[in-house]
Amino acid sequence: MKRKILGILIVMMVIVSMAFGQSAKDYTSKNIGILKYVPSGTFQRDATASNTSTVSAFRMSQYEIFGTDPSSAMYSSGTSDPVHNTNWYHAIAFCNKLSIAEGFTPVYSVSGVNFATLTYAAIPTKRNATWDAATANWSANGYRLPTEMEWMWAAMGATAGTTGYSKAFEGSTGSNAIGDYAVYGYWGTEVGRTTTARSNPVGSKLPNELGLYDMSGNVLEWNWDCYGTYPKGAVTDYLGAASGAYRVRRGGSWYGIAEYCTVAYRSDYRSPNVQYGDVGFRVVRP
Repeated sequence: MKRKILGILIVMMVIVSMAFGQSAKDYTSKNIGILKYVPSGTFQRDATASNTSTVSAFRMSQYEIFGTDPSSAMYSSGTSDPVHNTNWYHAIAFCNKLSIAEGFTPVYSVSGVNFATLTYAAIPTKRNATWDAATANWSANGYRLPTEMEWMWAAMGATAGTTGYSKAFEGSTGSNAIGDYAVYGYWGTEVGRTTTARSNPVGSKLPNELGLYDMSGNVLEWNWDCYGTYPKGAVTDYLGAASGAYRVRRGGSWYGIAEYCTVAYRSDYRSPNVQYGDVGFRVVRP
C-alpha cells in the first residue's frame, strides 16, 4: 500500500531533463528541478484598460509538480504526470514540506500544525476552518503557491500591453495551434484535443515564452487567492480577496475544453478541501 506522506512525494519525484535554456536568474531545486525567473511587470488583466496589475519578480516551477501520491492511476499515465487529487490544503502543506527539506523558511502557518512532523493522513479532506484560516509570511524565502496575478502574468509569458490577457492559450501568437501547447479537451470536440481520459507527462507540449510548460492544460492549478471579484483600477502584488469560502484554480486541464485554456479564464471556484482527477499545482519562490 502506498505511503501517503508528503515527504515521500518529494523524494519520489523525478527531475526531468531540461528542455529549455536556463537563465542565470533561474533557480534549480534538488527536488523539483528548475524554477524559471519571471520578471516584474505591469499588465492589463481584463478588457478595461485602466484595470492593471503590477507584480514583483519571482521564480515559478517549470513544470507542474509531478510524481505519484496522491494520484489515481485511472487519470495518470505514470510518475512523470502531474500529481492530482490534491486539494488546496495538500498544496500548501507540500510547499512547507519542500521549504523545510531545502532549508528555507516556510511561508504558511496553520494554527496547531507542525509541518515538520505532519503526515499526509493528517491533512484534511473535509472542510476545515483551521486550515481555511492559514496565513502567509510574504517575506519568507520558501516555496508557496502563486497568487492569481502572478499566475496570469507568467501564463501570458510576462508580456505587457493590452493583448496578453486575451491569449487563447499560453504561447499563443494568434496563428499557432493550441494542440501544440496544451493537453486539453477530452470532454470536448476540438481539433488537437486529447483522446485519453488522463493527463500526459509534464512538459509533453511546447513551453511558453518564459519556458514554462502546461500553463494551459494537463491539470488545473491551485492558486493562493480566495475567490472574489477583481478590484477596479491599478493594483500592485494583489493577494486576492481578503476572505472567502473558495480558492482560485487556474489553467486548463486534460478534461476541459479549449475555452478553459485561455490566459484570462478563471476556473469555477471550489472549496479548498475538494480533490479532482484534473487538479494539481505548481510552486513559486522569490
